[in-house]
Amino acid sequence: MEKTVHSFEIINENIIIKRIDKSLLTYGEIRIPNYLRDFFHFHEMEKHDRWDIEITYHHSFYYGVLYLDDYKRLRGKLRWGKELTRELRNTASKYIYESYGYDIREENAPLLRLEKVDRLTFRADVIFPEEVEKDAKEYMLHEDKFIYGVKARYELDPDVRLKVLKIHGVSCGICGFNFEHIYGDVAKGYIQIHQIGMEDKNLEELNLEKDFIPVCDNCHGILHRSKEVDLSVKELQQIIKIQSELHKLDK
Repeated sequence: MEKTVHSFEIINENIIIKRIDKSLLTYGEIRIPNYLRDFFHFHEMEKHDRWDIEITYHHSFYYGVLYLDDYKRLRGKLRWGKELTRELRNTASKYIYESYGYDIREENAPLLRLEKVDRLTFRADVIFPEEVEKDAKEYMLHEDKFIYGVKARYELDPDVRLKVLKIHGVSCGICGFNFEHIYGDVAKGYIQIHQIGMEDKNLEELNLEKDFIPVCDNCHGILHRSKEVDLSVKELQQIIKIQSELHKLDK
């Protein structure tokens, strides 16, 4: 269950969400509050420790550092270099700075999603709440809310979409495709949502972590391509893996 505290959301023990603000884009760092010190393992740090960390963003690797600047209170910072700061600024600035002429609203601020792989390795995504809502309301694949012939009760619901992306990120959970990484700003924040298992359940009966997954259009189309063949997410992941290995052998 997600927990909201100030500008952070604690999604689970391995994922947090940070609302992007001017300070983050200017200084390339996050002040870690006390309630997140266990997430970053500050209790394992010695007084003058500085942990070098690795952050993956859009299939590129960036380096950062975790350190305590108040050892008694176990308060510290996560800081990264100019390269990642530049990438985040390029993708998020128009939602933050008034000079872009954009209608700045706090609820539309981009969200930095940090997924902890281990204490020194993180995966980062940026989620755009406004784009999520636009895609759900305006870019429907069919006016009757059917996707590839399958009724989509929740796949186009903006609230469900946003919550699922906070849990799983914005890359395809099957093949790893990231729209913004390939297409740039025109595809910023775009990804579809797939309900795993098409049982007719109420939303309260569904688990947003286990019953939904972000998918690219290609994978989504293949999952729903045949009404006769019930292709699962795991089966499609395995097919992609096998095909990848076969292509390597061909070379």
